[in-house]
Amino acid sequence: MTLISLDEARALLLADVAPVEAEILPIAECGGRTLAADIVAARDQPPDPVSAMDGYAVREAEAVAGAGLRVIGDAPAGTPFGGSLTPGTAVRIATGGVVPQGAGRVVIQEIVERDGETIRIVAPPGAASYVRPAGCDFAAGQLLVAAGEMLTPARLGLAAAANRGTLQVRRRPRVAIFASGDELREPGSELAPGTIVNSAAYALAELVTAWGGTAIRHPILPDDRRQCTEQISAGLDADIILPLGGASVGERDVLRPVLESFGARMVFERISVQPGKPCWHARLPDGRLVLGLPGNPASAFVCAHLLLKPLMLALLGRAEPDRLVAAVLTQGMPEGADREVYWRARLRADGAGRLEVTPDERQDSSLQTPLASANALIRRLPNAPPAAAGDLADVLIIGGL
Repeated sequence: MTLISLDEARALLLADVAPVEAEILPIAECGGRTLAADIVAARDQPPDPVSAMDGYAVREAEAVAGAGLRVIGDAPAGTPFGGSLTPGTAVRIATGGVVPQGAGRVVIQEIVERDGETIRIVAPPGAASYVRPAGCDFAAGQLLVAAGEMLTPARLGLAAAANRGTLQVRRRPRVAIFASGDELREPGSELAPGTIVNSAAYALAELVTAWGGTAIRHPILPDDRRQCTEQISAGLDADIILPLGGASVGERDVLRPVLESFGARMVFERISVQPGKPCWHARLPDGRLVLGLPGNPASAFVCAHLLLKPLMLALLGRAEPDRLVAAVLTQGMPEGADREVYWRARLRADGAGRLEVTPDERQDSSLQTPLASANALIRRLPNAPPAAAGDLADVLIIGGL
């Protein structure tokens, strides 16, 4: 079977993939979703000049130490003063209150003495006007959040500030996860000799959720073609079919023949990546996508970042694909293998803010403890020369710093 590079595999995987359809939801349900239509401001924010402090709105010429002014009204937040300032007058104003006509600044209450309806400014007001101009946050017609952006808490707050009660977002892609193998048991089971806990499906389901999708974990598939056919046919209602394992060439590996019986067309069968050589991709006649990942938990996890995540972002129409970053190696690395290799590693910022990365020496694809402590993957290109401590390395971030 021909091995293709990761770049070739990604290009084939993402070819002709269109975003899933959009849906309109109340803004309270849109956190973490991907925006399907631009949010453009319909008005200025704030729509009027407002006070940045509690104090008194006064005319610019009268904002001087020693000035005595008559208070003619109040401008609390939400209730503007209905008149205009005339010489010798002031309006009591709260933070967020609309600055009255004729006022040029707000004098903070800390430098004002009040006696009944009269105030006196007892200290120089300083240069700050404490007036927020109309439109200082955003202006009518301004693009606030672009389609393809994920609605983070701050972006969701901005959409709310734009007075949007509903938003058009991409629906969550559905990912059907099929772990396979007679040796697998669910967590909490009684384990007999030779059995293995099905851990990969749970890790992959959490990744799918974190990346904006809906994960559907199906029962473990046995190494039996008839039973696999029945279980898979009942679980094809998904955008991505994600088999884990069961894709080698042994007679007990039946996943590919089963999917081919449903009309799946094989696109690629092996990739030149370590870990992850057994990754494969097929497409069903109706366009649904099949992405086969290795059965080893660490391999499946790494390859999910390399292939599944870009596929999900494409289905969401996301605007920010992952990029490799440069980090300084804290220790040397051996010469590269004949395939592209992704080392589990720890990434941190040193005291000067420089990114440092430390490869984990435990790279066996069956080990999960190195994966649990990793927040990055170091990319080593095929036949790369040995690297020394202090050299720069390309790093894919997979967790928080």
